[in-house]
Amino acid sequence: MSLREIGAEAGQRNTGAARYHFGSKTALIDAVLRYRMEPINRRRLAMLEGLDAEGRGQELRGLTDAFVYPLSDQLGDVGRPSWYLRFVLQAVLVGGSAATLEGDRPWTSGVKTLRRRVLSALADLGIPPSARQDRWTLYGGFITHALADREQTLQLAPEQVRTLRTPFLAHVVDAAVALAAAPVTAAHHQRRSA
Repeated sequence: MSLREIGAEAGQRNTGAARYHFGSKTALIDAVLRYRMEPINRRRLAMLEGLDAEGRGQELRGLTDAFVYPLSDQLGDVGRPSWYLRFVLQAVLVGGSAATLEGDRPWTSGVKTLRRRVLSALADLGIPPSARQDRWTLYGGFITHALADREQTLQLAPEQVRTLRTPFLAHVVDAAVALAAAPVTAAHHQRRSA
């Protein structure tokens, strides 16, 4: 979607307003991400600091809590919808946006620290170097998709929400830890390209 189309969809009579204010689609995406990520980042960094104080700064479950819970603050609720998590899934497809974690932005420091620590935790668990980046991608994708799916269900089909928020988030953490730490099978070593 072009900036002109975004302006039209937003009901702007001046369909060039988005280009005037942001300059590019990537800059518009980054403005939205920054607005939402600043509080997420603050909470995430505080959680990481708390884990460090407890001597758990490299523990996969604690790191997963620090990934899931700050991000879940953006979920919204029945009657109070959010579109942010679904937006993030689309924003990551735009090369150069902050959602791709390219570049050095202060408000992505928490997730970058998480990535480094999760990869280190996977090394401690014996996950071979050739599998660690794939595990991070699967882990982060699973968490973001699980929360985005919940966000969509809360908005479009709230009657289908069968699990309360607290146990749902605990399920996401449990599943993400299991996904990241799962043993690597021999099939991983057979072909690395395909």
